[in-house]
Amino acid sequence: MVDLIRSLLRRDRMSGQAVRFVIVGLLNTVVDLGAFALLGLIPGIPHVAAKAVSYVLGICNSFVWNKYWTFSAGRSDRAKREFAIFFAVNLPPLLVNVIVFTLLGIWIDSGGFWMRIAKAFAAAVVSVTWNFLGSRYFAFKHTALKGNNHG
Repeated sequence: MVDLIRSLLRRDRMSGQAVRFVIVGLLNTVVDLGAFALLGLIPGIPHVAAKAVSYVLGICNSFVWNKYWTFSAGRSDRAKREFAIFFAVNLPPLLVNVIVFTLLGIWIDSGGFWMRIAKAFAAAVVSVTWNFLGSRYFAFKHTALKGNNHG
């Protein structure tokens, strides 16, 4: 069992990077939804603005975990460049995330707390594939593509 887990998490393979990326994505979803819920407690803050801010906080969390854990780029001295590329890769999903959240708000009554969280979760799920490929092939390509990365 331990060997299977090690095999699934190998950073020198695309499959291991993808598994790690999904785990980080789950953590980012918790950060995103948690921040969204907390921002929703601020009187008068528009839900769309809270969603955008919570997503950006998730991006920052994602950068740190993916740099050090998913793509082994912790020793890289390119942090500013990596973050700029990582953030640029995450801008389209940010827009998609906010648009999906907004459309769900139009189609489904704002409702209470749990309905807002459900809409925020649905919007967060939309961008995983784009984020992984952009991170792997652009932001962290100098470490992510080393070795045998085809499986």
